[in-house]
Amino acid sequence: MKALCVGHSKYDITCMIDSYPEENSELNISDISEIGGGPAANAAYVLGKYKVDTYLGSMVGDDTFGSLIRKDLEKVGVHTEYMEIAYEKRTAISLIMLSSKDKSRTIYNLVKEKLLMKKTEFAMDPDLVLVDTFDYGAALAALNKYASKITILDAKIANSETLELCKYVKYIICSKDFASKASGIKIDFNNPNSLVNAYSNLLNKFPNRNIIVTLEDRGAMYLSNNQIKVMPGLKVEVVDSTGAKDIFNGAFSYGLLKGYDIEKCITFANIAAGLSVVKVGGRTSIPEYDEIMKYFKQKYPDDNEIPTQTNISSEVK
Repeated sequence: MKALCVGHSKYDITCMIDSYPEENSELNISDISEIGGGPAANAAYVLGKYKVDTYLGSMVGDDTFGSLIRKDLEKVGVHTEYMEIAYEKRTAISLIMLSSKDKSRTIYNLVKEKLLMKKTEFAMDPDLVLVDTFDYGAALAALNKYASKITILDAKIANSETLELCKYVKYIICSKDFASKASGIKIDFNNPNSLVNAYSNLLNKFPNRNIIVTLEDRGAMYLSNNQIKVMPGLKVEVVDSTGAKDIFNGAFSYGLLKGYDIEKCITFANIAAGLSVVKVGGRTSIPEYDEIMKYFKQKYPDDNEIPTQTNISSEVK
């Protein structure tokens, strides 16, 4: 199994705080977690951690953070020869303020300059290609070159570039916000019709695509046997949801590479994402493969068994 991920790399600094500082005050923070991040980079890390031969195409700055990101990925076997260095440029940083009381997050993205790849030949033959929308040119180059492969888009923001990239992939894994904006229908969990109508509009907008809508702690919405379904997420106490969607994407990609059907892929991804949010940090919270499988087998002892889905299309008839 071989995978190529293309997109954003950054460095996450998570600060645990009891309360947010008042104006003109000073706050000393000692409980800090530091690790590499970014949608494509996190997905690559998941795949590398789960022993998939994975390559990352990305751009980092010529600084300590860029070096730490590369070394971190290489520890789990991710190939970094397609990671470029922007000399005399700074790596993007996310400063994440995480409340220890209510687990709310405030994120400051420190991006002095958007770093875009210049070399997108990718002299390899992957089985799967996953791209985010940070670097439109690099993503489009990869999708065009590997159009016959398994192709996945991480869609978070419904801007023109993301909507265009949706036309080039077989799988669209999108956020609830993207689904609402791209479909023109606001998703309301108290109104099942809104989920069905939003998803139906996405299918009309992007025909012949496999669309998965991540619904945060509600799980994921998808199409199976011509029925729109929601597979619930794990019932856990959320500590930090940083990187959960990226982890979902990486785990879902792993399932596709293993030949799982759509429901098994989502089962595996839901478990991975659900187990991640009980720990602080994005990449540091990625569960071990055996941890996922142990949970899966305890809950579904028959390998062919899948969790109970909510068939929302039949609910609203």
